[in-house]
Amino acid sequence: MKREIIQKAFTSEEEYFAFEEKSELKHELYNGNLIRISGVSIDHNEITLNIAILLRQLLKGTDFKVFIEAVKVKNPLGNFFYPDVMVCHPNPEKYFSTEPILLVEVLSENTRKYDLVDKFIQYQKIETLQYYLCVEPEQQVVILFNKDADGDWVTETFTKDADSINLPQLGTSFTLKQIYNPE
Repeated sequence: MKREIIQKAFTSEEEYFAFEEKSELKHELYNGNLIRISGVSIDHNEITLNIAILLRQLLKGTDFKVFIEAVKVKNPLGNFFYPDVMVCHPNPEKYFSTEPILLVEVLSENTRKYDLVDKFIQYQKIETLQYYLCVEPEQQVVILFNKDADGDWVTETFTKDADSINLPQLGTSFTLKQIYNPE
């Protein structure tokens, strides 16, 4: 996925949303700048879809909602991002959630640093966020950032088919095989 910073000032969130509705491309709003997001690889798309379908199946019958790529998350500083997958409670907002539990980013060569550093710093400001999952699409590597009981972020890295990613706040877990090689 490629990203490009564009200078554009908005006077309100509604103006940003109106711009996004008319745009053929998606734009994150970060510190007042638009960041154009374009193009994903087939591997990226397939992994994103696998995770969304898996989470939707695992969370069926709960009040958690699973959203994919086109729904924004807003942090307390007023920045808007498009996570690849988001799990949250139902939200009264039309275009975004402010209370995600899990955010997933499928990494790419162009966005790896942005996702692992800049976005993670911004995502940590969201009080409800418990899990941030970063997934490599071209090799079997998943990094889980998990907020512990003290509010500190702990990192685990998974690389094997049988490795289990446990998400107790969501009451579920899954293996890497279910992400990379679903049956």
